[in-house]
Amino acid sequence: MKLCMREASWRACPGSPGPILNGDAREISVRNLRSAGLKLLICAISLVGWNALGLGGDYPNGQPVNQPSWPTGMSQLVNITNRVGGLFVNAEDLFFFSGPVRDFNAFLASYANLGTIEKHRLILHDGAGEAYSLGGGNKRPCDWSLDGCPASWRDLHHGILNPTPNTNYVLETHFWTGGKIPLDQVVFPKNIEFAGDYFKHFESITNGMTRSEVEKTLTLDGGLQVVSLVRFLDPHCPGFKITVEFAYSKSAADQNRAIAGQDDKVIKVSNPYRERPFMD
Repeated sequence: MKLCMREASWRACPGSPGPILNGDAREISVRNLRSAGLKLLICAISLVGWNALGLGGDYPNGQPVNQPSWPTGMSQLVNITNRVGGLFVNAEDLFFFSGPVRDFNAFLASYANLGTIEKHRLILHDGAGEAYSLGGGNKRPCDWSLDGCPASWRDLHHGILNPTPNTNYVLETHFWTGGKIPLDQVVFPKNIEFAGDYFKHFESITNGMTRSEVEKTLTLDGGLQVVSLVRFLDPHCPGFKITVEFAYSKSAADQNRAIAGQDDKVIKVSNPYRERPFMD
């Protein structure tokens, strides 16, 4: 396997797939894949600043791959026959896949059953997916990807130095809604948490916004609603909702009845979740 040592501009791990490394690579022939000592060296270098030397390479298609740091079950996920690409940069691994909806549903079900990762997170993106090789070249279509790294590596990237190392593993699935797999045919396991730029209108709702501002951005769900916990829809994301909690006043003259006001402030926003719209 060919590995590359290059000047690296680090991105968050994991996160939205894109070219991970920038700069001119100097290829070196190395067989010792990401030894523990080299990982520690790179971690130490990364503490110096965002730009540092990074170790990376492409995984071969059609051959099984595995790493000792991977959680139980991850190797079965990445070694399925519809893998169209894969690469690593230091402690982060990224794999690309293509296939029909039945393959993605089977992949999601297996991913949701992994019991040794931090959370089961599905990142939804607008547009079509694109696999690539180390450095961003050799681009080709893909339908979903898997992005993972040790939680301690992610924490280190964000400058978080825990007295007790975080032994969790971060493993996220990415899916592109503009590809050949219809989103309404995807079966979502119950323990999946949703995020991504597909939910940009939902994610624009933040604490401190007023009820009036939220209602200008999103659509009220039908059915019975209460003053504080309010369900909202986004026509751009059919089948998904968020629940927004508002601070509100009470009427002392009317047995402390809750009063909804247009200036009520948002105090909590849920993650997007799947639920059919209610009808009035």
